[in-house]
Amino acid sequence: MKCTSCGADIGLTDEKCPYCGRVVTETKGYQTDLKDYKEKNKKTKRRLTDTLSGNIPIVISAVVMVALLAATGVAGYVKQNAYRFRSDAMRKESVKKYDEYSAQIKEYLEAGDYTGFAAFMEYHNIAEWEAPYDDLNLLWEIASDYNRLVSEVESSVLFGPEADRYRPEEDVSDCRRAIREFYDEYADDRSKIETDPYGPYINDMKKKADIVLRVYLGLDEAALESYLASSDIEQESYLEGVIIDE
Repeated sequence: MKCTSCGADIGLTDEKCPYCGRVVTETKGYQTDLKDYKEKNKKTKRRLTDTLSGNIPIVISAVVMVALLAATGVAGYVKQNAYRFRSDAMRKESVKKYDEYSAQIKEYLEAGDYTGFAAFMEYHNIAEWEAPYDDLNLLWEIASDYNRLVSEVESSVLFGPEADRYRPEEDVSDCRRAIREFYDEYADDRSKIETDPYGPYINDMKKKADIVLRVYLGLDEAALESYLASSDIEQESYLEGVIIDE
């Protein structure tokens, strides 16, 4: 903008010409608007400061609440995945201690303690489906069924008909399934068992299962063969006679 008196350049905020001193009237409206804007800006800042000051407790509470929600979410995630975290850690540990654990597993097998072997595998979360324990895959599958058979038969028979059982009929069904699953698994894997490095232990497991059924259920070799060839209903009827109606 040019001064109308001397022609020098002047700014919109200049109240006088810096060169000739003439009072600038052309920008008076702009200068007034600028002063009003600055004043309003100051008032707005003061109101904002007062508002924030008055709501500091609310702001702090909101921040704390957000932090608590975040912490709760993290805690919930950790809780939901705690088993997986623990399982992964134990599986890695079992790989590191392969030599030590293998020696302990061999002790269980040599002693014919297959329930102890199964418990050891479960406790240490040993992954029998992958290296370096993958040679235990078949042994573990049959040992799991064997362990379940022994547990179901012993608990069902030892409790007997006088015990305060929750659902005796279901106990009979569970017992029948445990027996069936072990012998079916053994029969289905006979060809694998013959070449498996742990085949002798699996065959010994089957002999021990036969003994369990003979002692607790009165099934000798011929009776066991007949029992396994019968229908599910016939098997449950036999077990009810031994476990519930004896």
